Amino acid sequence: MNIKNEKDFTFSVVEKLIKTVLSKGYSTGVLKDRTNTIDQKRIMFRHDVDAREENSLQMAIIQKNNQIWGTYYFREFKYIKDLTIITQIADLGHEIGYHYEDLVRNKGNYAKAIEDFKYNLDRLRKYYPVRTICADGNPWSKWGNLWLWNKYDYKSFGIECEVYLDIDYNEIAYYTDTGRCWDGHHFNVWDKVKTEKNWPLYHSTFDIISAIEEGKFPQKAVLNFHPQRWSDKSFPWLREIVLQNTKNVVKSMIVKNHKILQPF
Repeated sequence: MNIKNEKDFTFSVVEKLIKTVLSKGYSTGVLKDRTNTIDQKRIMFRHDVDAREENSLQMAIIQKNNQIWGTYYFREFKYIKDLTIITQIADLGHEIGYHYEDLVRNKGNYAKAIEDFKYNLDRLRKYYPVRTICADGNPWSKWGNLWLWNKYDYKSFGIECEVYLDIDYNEIAYYTDTGRCWDGHHFNVWDKVKTEKNWPLYHSTFDIISAIEEGKFPQKAVLNFHPQRWSDKSFPWLREIVLQNTKNVVKSMIVKNHKILQPF
């Protein structure tokens, strides 16, 4: 595949990645259908919709056109300008989940956080029968949203999977574009999983594509996208890279100077 001089984090690169995944015999699936016992090769596409939900719709359309499906995790409604996009993405065949940040927003008040969690989950379920959830990781907060489950049980709300807690990442590799690269652990504050496996690292999407083409990519993986970082338009693409590079400097200092306490 000729990728010389192409820019990363564009929708055209997303489509190249998808076509490579399919050409090499990987199946895809949504998070509610997760399993650690499937023998076949599988890559699951996860999307954290933090902003600019129209980018998520564009990514969802690309996936639908290539006959693959993923999971899109939406934040509470005040961050969503166009609520119809939730339905549009669901109508394309994708799964919708809740990207919760209730404990952080309530500054560590567990009682208020669980009430907000239920309220926001119920609102989102008017658009889709949500069965999986995903904690948001606010790098500027001293609270972790996963901590909410130290006191409560998300399964009592009809949730089947919290993606940080119910997937065995010793069996399934996890890669996230947090920091606008795929190996941003040096400035990744919260978006981490528990694993004892030394999975191979990849910096760019092109590195992932090459590894898949060469048969060197893990047999099972979750790829976590933040669609607001992806664009084929020059100004949004440039704006995002400048913003992320600035944030990465600050986040790297947070990671270096503060030990993040994981609750599980």
